Formats: sequence, structure tokens, C-alpha cells
Amino acid sequence: MRIDTKMPAPASSVAASSTIAFRLPIGRQYHGFQLVGAGAGLGFRVTDLAEIRILANSKVIQRFSGSDRNVMNLFDGRDDATQDADNFTLMIYFDRYNLITQPGETITALNTGSVDTQTGRSINQLSMEVDIAASPNFSGTPTLTLYATQSESVPGGAGVVPYILKSNRDYAAAGTYEISDLPRGGVSTAFIDRLFLVPSTSTLDNLIVEANQVKIFERTANLNERLQRDGVRVPQAGWYVIDKLEHGYGGDPFDVRNLADWRVRFDTGAAMTVKLYTSYLGALAD
Repeated sequence: MRIDTKMPAPASSVAASSTIAFRLPIGRQYHGFQLVGAGAGLGFRVTDLAEIRILANSKVIQRFSGSDRNVMNLFDGRDDATQDADNFTLMIYFDRYNLITQPGETITALNTGSVDTQTGRSINQLSMEVDIAASPNFSGTPTLTLYATQSESVPGGAGVVPYILKSNRDYAAAGTYEISDLPRGGVSTAFIDRLFLVPSTSTLDNLIVEANQVKIFERTANLNERLQRDGVRVPQAGWYVIDKLEHGYGGDPFDVRNLADWRVRFDTGAAMTVKLYTSYLGALAD
């Protein structure tokens, strides 16, 4: 049975350039968070969340801005976080969304307080940190409240942990470029579910993934969006997503273990910075 409960309040108030820290109870599975921002007449918006970090055992396992997480949710067909000019509810789920099987969705729930008897590892600390923008939209002192969807923990340790790593690449001109240095094959980077590529300007095209010099994914940007719209995805303007979950198959990520080479290739339309979010599946790292 799932339960929905309010999490302990942070110790500090929302203010420009501040960090709000939620310390979370251990002992259940976390399927997701609902981060509620409220401030009647204050203009509090999801874009005021400059960065959100999820930490397990004091190490960051996911990081993104509030607005970027909202776009990821919109891509999945979820509702917009914005409720009105002063209020928002940002969903941060660890379950993978809208897959064919329930185990495929819930395998990535954060299983806290359960010890892996072989390694002795467990998630015994879980927290969320929210950085507020230096120049926010709001005036006054709005509030951030965190709720969680949970279920009872299961034996066997943390299980499959969903990591989201953020990086940037700079390109000086239009051309064809490769990214071959993404972390791969480690404890926390064994599989890749999805890659979100966000150019600062212009466009990307001809998306290719190669493993050991063999093409395993090749689409134009238009074809990629067309195939994603044919299912449950809702492509978002300016975002390019290589999504191994688009058909609802939770057991079909990119396996990046034991590879001599793995790279992403694409064409850029101009000089740009590409922001990259890589969604990994892995075990709990030390």
C-alpha cells in the first residue's frame, strides 16, 4: 500500500540566494516527491528554483533546476507545475512513468533503510536541497512544503538507484560533434535510460548513438519527435531527447558496461552550449 505524507519542514525560510534543506525520514521506499511552492500575491514560481539536489548518504544522485525538471515532466505527459502566478507543485518522481509493467516503473523507487546483506550498503540518509535564485520573481517570504509518496521498504538493499547527472558542452560553430566521455560502466552508471540535450540557441539534428563503433540509434530530430509523439511522450520545444523508455519497455536501457567506446553524435545549427541531463540506472555507490 502506498501512503502520501507531509515531510518534515526545513529549518530555513525561502529567500533569495538561500538553500532550503529537507531532511527525510528513513525506513520506507520513496516513489516520489511533490514540492509545493506557495505565496499569495508574492509571485513565487518554479523558475525561482535555481537547482534541486537529491542526496543519498550525503552524495548527490540527481540534480536539475526547477524549470528543467518541469520540462522533463511535461515531456512525459505530466501536468505543468505552474498553478497560477503565485503557486506551483513540482513533481519529482523516482518511479519511471507510464511503462507497460508495474515492476518496470517501481524498480527505481528509493528503498531506504534496507541493508544489502552482500555489501552491507543501505540508504541511511536521504535529503533534498533547493537553491533559490539570486534574483527571484517573488517578493516577501513564500513557503516550500514537501510531500512524499511512499510504501514499505523491501529486503535486499537500495536496489536500482535512478541517477540524473548534469553536464555542459560548448561548441564554437555549426558542425557535427561527438560526446564520448560521459561516465559509463561504473557502479552508478551501468545503464542509461534517457539523455536530454538542450541547446542554448539554434537546433540539433541527426542524433546518433554508437557502441563500440556500431550505430544502435539513428534518427533525425523530426523523426525522433514524430516517433515520440506516436506514444505517450510530449516533445518540448528546444529539447532533444534520446529516450529508451518511449515504448514503455522498462528493461531496454542502453547497457554501457564493458564497452571500449560509447558516444553520442549530433549536428549543431550554430555556436552553442548544450546542456545535457543523463538518466542512469545503477547500484548504490560508496
